[in-house]
Amino acid sequence: MNLKILVIPILTFLTLVQLNSRTWNVGPTRTYLLPSQVSSLVSNGDTVAIDAGVYLQDVCFWKVHHLLIMGQGGRAHLKSGGRAAGSKAIWVIQGDSVIVENIEFSECKVLDRNGAGIRLEGTHLVVRNCYFHDNEDGILAGDNAGSDVLIEYSEFSKNGFGDGLSHNLYINHVRSLTFRYNYSHDAVVGHLLKSRAHNNYILFNRLSEEKGDGSYEIDLPNGGYSVVKGNIIQQGVSSQNSAIISYGKEGLSNPTSHELYLSHNTLVNEKANGTFVQMQDGTALFFSLNNIYAGGGNTSSGKPVQSTENGSIRNTSIDFFKFIDKTALDYRLSLGSPCLNKGSLELLRYPQLVPDQQYLHLALTENRRMEFLPDVGALERNFLHPFVQPLQGSVVRDFIIVNYTDWSVAGIQDAFCGDKTYDGHQGTDFVISGFEQMQAGVPVLAADSGVVTAVKDGLFDMETTFDTSKHLGNYICVRHPGNYYTYYGHLQKNSIMVKPGDAVAPGQKMASIGCSGNCTDPHLHFELWYDSIQLVDPFAGPCGNPYTFWKDQLPYDTSYRIWKSGVIPGQTGLNDLRFHQYSQSVINSDSNYFISYWNLEYGLHQGDLSTVQWFDQAGNRVWQYDYQHPEDAWYYYYWSNVDSKTMGICSSCEVKYLLNGKVKDSIRFGVNRSSSGKDQDSEQVKVWYANGQLISSRFIENATLFTTDGSLVFKGQINSVEILPVLKSGIYMLRTQEELGVQLIRIFVAE
Repeated sequence: MNLKILVIPILTFLTLVQLNSRTWNVGPTRTYLLPSQVSSLVSNGDTVAIDAGVYLQDVCFWKVHHLLIMGQGGRAHLKSGGRAAGSKAIWVIQGDSVIVENIEFSECKVLDRNGAGIRLEGTHLVVRNCYFHDNEDGILAGDNAGSDVLIEYSEFSKNGFGDGLSHNLYINHVRSLTFRYNYSHDAVVGHLLKSRAHNNYILFNRLSEEKGDGSYEIDLPNGGYSVVKGNIIQQGVSSQNSAIISYGKEGLSNPTSHELYLSHNTLVNEKANGTFVQMQDGTALFFSLNNIYAGGGNTSSGKPVQSTENGSIRNTSIDFFKFIDKTALDYRLSLGSPCLNKGSLELLRYPQLVPDQQYLHLALTENRRMEFLPDVGALERNFLHPFVQPLQGSVVRDFIIVNYTDWSVAGIQDAFCGDKTYDGHQGTDFVISGFEQMQAGVPVLAADSGVVTAVKDGLFDMETTFDTSKHLGNYICVRHPGNYYTYYGHLQKNSIMVKPGDAVAPGQKMASIGCSGNCTDPHLHFELWYDSIQLVDPFAGPCGNPYTFWKDQLPYDTSYRIWKSGVIPGQTGLNDLRFHQYSQSVINSDSNYFISYWNLEYGLHQGDLSTVQWFDQAGNRVWQYDYQHPEDAWYYYYWSNVDSKTMGICSSCEVKYLLNGKVKDSIRFGVNRSSSGKDQDSEQVKVWYANGQLISSRFIENATLFTTDGSLVFKGQINSVEILPVLKSGIYMLRTQEELGVQLIRIFVAE
């Protein structure tokens, strides 16, 4: 199967306009009263703007190229009263690449019984937001194998002479027809849509015979490559022909492949018998995906070479489908319809057949949002409103998303084909900057309206250890219409403001962010489930859902940022920074033997090189530490320290943080000494050198010994019997790896 993507030059040919183009205004109060008065004056690339109103018996030819002809202030109604230009149409368009917008065409009749609103004799045409009614043909397009026709947001009604040879619209042998977001109904004996185009894309329309006596709803008499997707198609009891879609019945003569794709259509036959799809024997492929076939008759006829049926539902009883109002042709699905969440999910194999839109009456469209599995038919039933953000604040400033739902069967992969997740992660983690922000209070909001079904509270909310047995800790579960559930986990102890049975509204505060349960840093863990048995990712992404559940989906951010940073006295560690994040401008070197730089950053990638450089008052670099990251990190505390005596006394020392050689952060600070000048260095010596050995009170696995200018002396393990080369007298720096940070210890060597 060769499923083509629609690629036609519809948009490109419209942009080719003359630099000296002119706008011609037409109307009862203008210099030119009628469109026909300017039709012979216009040049290539001009615009004709016609005031809203009725223009009686005014017909004309348009012969130049790249015209935009549009109604302004409402539709301009060309009421021909039986007249036609050249005995053909109200407008005969002979120029290429013409756009017609916001025009109403009616009452065209000719001796040949095919008087049209528009007769296309040029190459390429766009018709948008127009209305064709009570003509013998709505649009009649002649043969032109290089022409592409786009018709959208338009209505066709009661066109046809009554002999079955004229139709609501009739497109002859053109390269492609794209017919989308239109309403075609009540044709007079003829078809609602007839096309001999080599490629047909019939998308998200309503084609309904209603009370009329038309024939086929769609007639594609010469076959060709055809995609019929997302349409509401209804055959009334007075229809002249019992078939709804006819394909190739005059011979499979088009030069393109004879493949017919029906995807997510609602086809309703109000006659007692008939055929939903009649095909010519030898059709190369008939592919039916998630269609509703409601009413009497057979599903299909003819013998295609290959036939595939996935997810469609057929029943002779229209009532079986539980439409909202079948009498009013409201084919939306009511609660309890057998079509809800029963469609076949073919997102990866056939993405072009998956509908991203659905028809909205009258001749409009709206986004189609799938919530779990696709509903069968043209119209998706949504039980959920678009979600509001469950966390108060702004992304980046107040919180970041660290982990998304894991989509991978083996390994990890988020909906965006990245690695912002971990193996088996079942939700989205909205992370704040630490326990200080948590204690200030960060509200957790209901994403949608619903009823609280479960609450757990009272658990310790300042956890720092990964422990899967503790699960979500304090949490809230909300049930939404359609058997959907949202979970809000790791909440702050005693912050929950709702109880089971309470109704909540979108954006309503329910609790505050905490760090209870399986939690190492304060965050909200948000989950969405269908029927409490199927996890659903609320984010749309190329490796996940095609539809988002969010009103305003937050962007997927893999950029690098430093969230917070500072310079503080003494040594620090991971838990210190989780609970207390600050910066000090002046540090006393007598009472503080070390000065630490720290930051909270995200967007680190495997192989990134972090560098901390320390500069004294004169701008001399006195210490540098480099660290290469072994893996991606989306929420990362980093710290490193330097000996305060090495910095010397200064009013404007500086520390710089570089990533891959580029400065990302710079902080200036001062260093002073107490009046006593007492030197307490010896009290800080935890490792000392004697008799050719480096002696330690404990085993150090990863140790590196430097001179103060950064030259490497030794790298390896340190214990009580480690033999080192004889060191000259002076001061050395011992670096030890401690969790995620670095500890620097001053070592004195005397002769």
